[in-house]
Amino acid sequence: MDKHEMILEEFRALRTEVDSTKSRAVKTVWLGLTTVPVLTFISELPNVHFLGPLIPFVVLVLTVLFVSEEHALMRCGRYIRERIEPLVESGAGWESWLESQPQLRQMDRYFFGCFLLTFFVFYAGSVGVAITRLWSNDDFGTTGDVKAMAGGVVYAIGAIWMIFTMLHHWRSFTSTSA
Repeated sequence: MDKHEMILEEFRALRTEVDSTKSRAVKTVWLGLTTVPVLTFISELPNVHFLGPLIPFVVLVLTVLFVSEEHALMRCGRYIRERIEPLVESGAGWESWLESQPQLRQMDRYFFGCFLLTFFVFYAGSVGVAITRLWSNDDFGTTGDVKAMAGGVVYAIGAIWMIFTMLHHWRSFTSTSA
């Protein structure tokens, strides 16, 4: 296999990865938009009170999955721009062109901002349901106050961790520059 064929094969493999990654990211968003409300509804039914305190963790896991997919997508684009495009005779490809046109990334910013807003609304709502469930349930022989406070501390740690994660990755989600 000569150098040109190898570059072309590598590009095709990365494009397949980009397509798969984008598909998984969209599925993760839809999963979150449907699963969290359904779980919240189910948690209000009798005899499934244990589900309410778990919903904030579902929100965190879905958010981490989405962040992971978006990060993988950006890595693929950066690799194409930095490693493959310079080897092509014209030197400028899609990723280089996209980086030179920052106004074309506005929708990425809006989408990620909307995702963040939805995450915080879902997380706050699910924490509210969880704390209410912990407060009103006497299954473990502990008073509701102790369980609600312990749950609140755990959920606060989860929120702080996710805020730092989002702040750390904001630039890579909204820019193609290194």
